[in-house]
Amino acid sequence: MNYAGILAGGIGSRMESKVPKQFLKIAEIPIVVRTINTFLSSKDIDKVILAMNPQWMEYCLDILKEYNVDVDKIIIITGGETRFLSMVNIVNAAINDLGGEPTDKDFLCIHDCARPFVSQRIIEDNFKMVNEYDMVTTSLPTIDTVLIAEDGKESTCVPERSTIFCDQGPQTFNIKQFKDIQVKLTQAETDSYMEAGRMYLEKGYHVGIVTGDRMNFKITTEFDMVLAELLLKNKAEE
Repeated sequence: MNYAGILAGGIGSRMESKVPKQFLKIAEIPIVVRTINTFLSSKDIDKVILAMNPQWMEYCLDILKEYNVDVDKIIIITGGETRFLSMVNIVNAAINDLGGEPTDKDFLCIHDCARPFVSQRIIEDNFKMVNEYDMVTTSLPTIDTVLIAEDGKESTCVPERSTIFCDQGPQTFNIKQFKDIQVKLTQAETDSYMEAGRMYLEKGYHVGIVTGDRMNFKITTEFDMVLAELLLKNKAEE
């Protein structure tokens, strides 16, 4: 069984919106609807697990029904206090849906709801490459020179640009293996992790890189909303 885990726990503080940004509309369709439908359209996905703030769960379900999303394939759960804990909650929900017995053939593709333009090619590549590595993450080679400034003021190192990648997501891994690693973490490790890649690397596992896409950007600010609207408008006019 293949699941998509959608992280949608934000409250929209940086957007200064009355509703979390996942419910804002781009070209008349809420971000959360666009993101979920992309995964439901994938031949590699059987179900979607959506992790979010509990006070918005009922509102979200109403939105999904309003836009005729196939809610029979969606499990809505409460997110965690951190991004990583939301991932853990999604993993636990998948294990529960599997009857408590995940296997080596059960995978989870974790993605930020605020990246609604993830492509079918990226999703497909995640499920292809995860058979070659312990987990995979979607990243792009940086096109900018990167500086290291340990004090935030003075540059102390300029890494070789060809070795630097900007992580986007999604990340895909075997559910059973993730759980086996996660239950052995210390509290300090659990508190320090934001995503799965660092956990896998620090525990000696192999992480593959799926080539990302510049269209797979994260909607965080008002500028991103404007850019998303323009991109969809241009696409509609083509």
